Amino acid sequence: MTSYQDLFSIGEAFDTFVGRGLPAEIATVRRIQQQLAETNALSPATLERLRAVRGRVHLLAAGEMWCPDCQINLTVLDHLQRVQPNITLAVITKSRAEQALKAPLALERISIPFVLVLDDAFHMLGRFVESPEAVVSGGDAVRADYRAGRFLENTVLDVLAILEAPRP
Repeated sequence: MTSYQDLFSIGEAFDTFVGRGLPAEIATVRRIQQQLAETNALSPATLERLRAVRGRVHLLAAGEMWCPDCQINLTVLDHLQRVQPNITLAVITKSRAEQALKAPLALERISIPFVLVLDDAFHMLGRFVESPEAVVSGGDAVRADYRAGRFLENTVLDVLAILEAPRP
């Protein structure tokens, strides 16, 4: 198996990933970035939790620019690394993830974005898959609000829950 560290090292920066998108896909990313730049995008409590993250955290994300969930959630993860310098993000393709991660993680398929949350030593702490739990549990009733960017903080909260979970 290719190590998470090796996959991270060949992953591309978020801006490079976005640059491969079509104009409409890039426009969606820019809209989400604008929403995240608003002062009330993340609650003060969430920002405090994010700023309290100690130790390096690596987000190894599999994604494609054509994917609406990637356009939303990878933009949020990029925002995390801009707000909290201890967090870094690298993006690999879905195909690369299928080749390198599917069998070792015993997955039937790779749903994107597929994000491994890794500690400083590149040990897996947890996974974020496709969309925030609040969207998954809300189903079709929240889908339009999700696409409009009204669940951005939920992505952050899901990642923070992984980071703050007790370790054995």
